[in-house]
Amino acid sequence: MNERIMKPKRVVAAGTIVAAAVMLAMAPLNMGGCSAGSIGDAVGGAVGGTTGNLISAGGKAAQAASLSERQENAMGQSVSVAIVNQYGLDPNVALNKYVSLVGSAVASTSPRPDIPYYFGVLDTDEVNAFAGPAGYIMITRGAIMKMQDESELAGALAHEIGHVIDKHGLNAMKQAGMLDAAVTAAKTNEDVAKWGQATDSVVDVVLKKGYSRDQESRADLLAVDYLVSAGYDPNGYHRFLQRMAATKTSGGHAAMSTHPGLGDRANRVAAKITEKGSPSGATLADRFKRNVAKPAV
Repeated sequence: MNERIMKPKRVVAAGTIVAAAVMLAMAPLNMGGCSAGSIGDAVGGAVGGTTGNLISAGGKAAQAASLSERQENAMGQSVSVAIVNQYGLDPNVALNKYVSLVGSAVASTSPRPDIPYYFGVLDTDEVNAFAGPAGYIMITRGAIMKMQDESELAGALAHEIGHVIDKHGLNAMKQAGMLDAAVTAAKTNEDVAKWGQATDSVVDVVLKKGYSRDQESRADLLAVDYLVSAGYDPNGYHRFLQRMAATKTSGGHAAMSTHPGLGDRANRVAAKITEKGSPSGATLADRFKRNVAKPAV
C-alpha cells in the first residue's frame, strides 16, 4: 500500500456555522465525497468562540419537530467548544492537518462519507480521544505521541468515527433525558437554558463518564471495518489498544481514561480481525515519523 491512501481528490471549503476570527488550522479536504476540516475551522480561533454564539446558532437552525442534522451539527459544535475550552487546540498546524488527512481517508470509506467531519488535536499530554454529536472528533497530542505508525492513528480516529456514525452522542442525550429538551430549545430559539443543559449532558459523557462498554465495543468493531475498507492494517489499532492497556496496568497515567476495559477491547478487536480473515494493510510508519515530531528521549 503506497502513500496514495490519504491524498485528497480535490480541496474544498467545509461548512462553518460560526465565523472564525482566527483560523488555526488547515484548509478542509474532500475525499470521495467526505467533506472534512479542522476543529479550529469549526469553532473559530484558539479558544473556539463562545458557547453562547453556538447556542444561538443552534436555535436559529431549528426548524423541524426533531433534532435535525443541522441542529445535531450545532450540538456537536457546542460540545466541541466545551472540550476545546478545557484543553485548547494544539498550535501545530502541520500536525492538525496531518490528523485531518488521516481521518478523512478513513471517513471517506465509511458508510457515512457525507458527514462534514472535523478533526483536531488537543493541546494536552493526556492520552485520550473524543467524539461528540455530528462529525466532531478530537484526539490529544499525548495519544499521538504514544503511537508508532499511521495505522495506529487511523485506528483511533476510526473508533471515534464509529461513535459519530452510530450517533452515540445523541443516544447519551436520550439516556440523560435531555434530547426532548434540546429539541424544544432548538425549535423555539428561546430556551437557551435547556439547550445548554442538553449540551452539558453530552459534555459530561464525552469528557468524564465516557460512552458505555457496549458503545465502546461497537465503535471498536466498526473501526476494524473502516480500517480494512480504507486500506490500513487493522492490527495497528490492536497494537495501540494493547499498549495502552499495558500502560494502565503498569501503574502509569490513566491512558484513555474515558475508554474503559482496554484489555477486553483489544481482545475483541483481535477476534474481529481474525473473523475478517486477518487482513493486512498499510502501516505507513515512515510517513507517520515525518509528520509527528516526538520529543527527544
